[in-house]
Amino acid sequence: MVKIPPFSFSSLSKFETCPRQYYLTRVAKLVREPPTVHTTWGNDVHKAIEERVKNKKPLPGQMEKWEQLVAPFDIVKGVVSVEQKLSLTRNLTPTGWFDPSAWCRAIIDLSVDAGKKSLLLDWKTGKVKSDVDQLRLSTAIWLKTKPYVEKVYAIYMWLAHGKATPVEFTRDDAAEIIVDFTVRSRRLEESYERDRWLPKPSGLCNGWCPVGKQHCEFWSPKK
Repeated sequence: MVKIPPFSFSSLSKFETCPRQYYLTRVAKLVREPPTVHTTWGNDVHKAIEERVKNKKPLPGQMEKWEQLVAPFDIVKGVVSVEQKLSLTRNLTPTGWFDPSAWCRAIIDLSVDAGKKSLLLDWKTGKVKSDVDQLRLSTAIWLKTKPYVEKVYAIYMWLAHGKATPVEFTRDDAAEIIVDFTVRSRRLEESYERDRWLPKPSGLCNGWCPVGKQHCEFWSPKK
């Protein structure tokens, strides 16, 4: 039987963008995706905010301007957690991050567990986007992990733009979200089972994809 790893929003998004790129970078591992200035900055921001919330370590340098966003969590009512790793089995029961039964995963950048209501924050350092799928999946996993929660306020915080994208969910929303991601993840599972990873040409083929011409006939250099 083929070993299929648990999916996350990022891994599923990569597969949906292009199955061949997913295969080359995450299955065969013939291509390494080098870190970029943007990914390095994003990781640094997440780590700095984690240290600020958890250990009260001051935000460094140009990140100081976000202190006003983080400071309220020093006194907020409820249990505050950062970079919390959550996993569900296929039966939608909570399990360990590395447990063999893990089916899907999410990392919650910051959460406030206040009993029947919860707040989930996702720090974003890139461009503002309208897609809230990552919030949907994170919320569904959170609700399955916290059976007493009735309402979730999930927010993308676009740090570079000073904007927020809030979405409100209730427990009734979890079932529909799970169905959606079950269908989508099934396509990923079928590629593993059939060992079939078809390319999906797009504008990203024009030099933005890391696989190169040697691995994909659709790749071309940036113009």
